[in-house]
Amino acid sequence: MDDGSIVSSGLKIATNSFNQAEVKMLCEILKRKYNLNASIISAGVPNQYNIYISKFSIKALTNIVGPHMHPSMYYKLNTHL
Repeated sequence: MDDGSIVSSGLKIATNSFNQAEVKMLCEILKRKYNLNASIISAGVPNQYNIYISKFSIKALTNIVGPHMHPSMYYKLNTHL
């Protein structure tokens, strides 16, 4: 559960080991299946990418993953469950 963090007012999921096409596909699946506003951002290293979940999708994401998270990780969602 440690491959993500708060970024700005949204959330970053570390997908550094995936190529850009794979990260794009993951973003499309998050949008299609869960209606999450997900986009590709640079990981700060050439050819490494992360997924950014917009602040407008944090509540929906929390509803999806919150019940499956250990309480010590709730801070990763920038919310209190």
